[in-house]
Amino acid sequence: GRKSANLLLLAAMDIRQDNREQLILHADPIGSGPEHFLLGGSDRRRMWEKKEFGLSCLWGSLCCNGFSKECAKNASYTFWDGKLHVLPAGEESFYKEPQRAEMIAGIMKQAEKVFQNIWIELPAGRTEFTDLLLYEADVVVINLAQSPFELEKINEIPSFRNECFLLGAYENHTIGNLYNLTQRNKRLQGCCGVIPYYRRYLAACTEGKAEQFCFRETTVDWEGRGGFFQKSVENAYMLWKERAQT
Repeated sequence: GRKSANLLLLAAMDIRQDNREQLILHADPIGSGPEHFLLGGSDRRRMWEKKEFGLSCLWGSLCCNGFSKECAKNASYTFWDGKLHVLPAGEESFYKEPQRAEMIAGIMKQAEKVFQNIWIELPAGRTEFTDLLLYEADVVVINLAQSPFELEKINEIPSFRNECFLLGAYENHTIGNLYNLTQRNKRLQGCCGVIPYYRRYLAACTEGKAEQFCFRETTVDWEGRGGFFQKSVENAYMLWKERAQT
């Protein structure tokens, strides 16, 4: 369900609504990660030139200096006028070491003291690594593809105290629309949002221009597809915010 792209939309909405500084921890070394959608053109060379960026870099500095806001920012890419910091996943080998989940959970607890929101993107699927970090979270956002077959997956997902679901690349005029899915599965009722398929947003992500897109409010066609997309993102954000405040 395009979890990296959806996460960026929620973070962007929070910055627009409350202007709060936040940190994204990208803990999926296999997936592309939100930084790919924010670094476009020649700026993408920063992903290779700055080898010291990422969780592995931050963890190495913690052993010597301890956690600080400045330390986390130095290991991250910064966007949106200094309000959003993205900490890349780093080297895949970093995650093969024992107790990595406990280490990342420790970073999250330190980070929440100095950032208003801490987002963590985990690999798809369920492992011991993801389970530990999911139960550390205040809110768990579960991304699903829009399909009746996703209901089978829902039954395999453990319940969390504060959880919400997002249907990515959503089309309202299909048999697997939100109404039909919530009628078939009570767990989705009242806690499921949608992120519609919107070609302009996906193109912006592909080009590394998600930052420009998320703050280009004046070009939204409120009577057409853009309005449906924008309103759905706002509703999904309010769903997440409601869960975060309980």
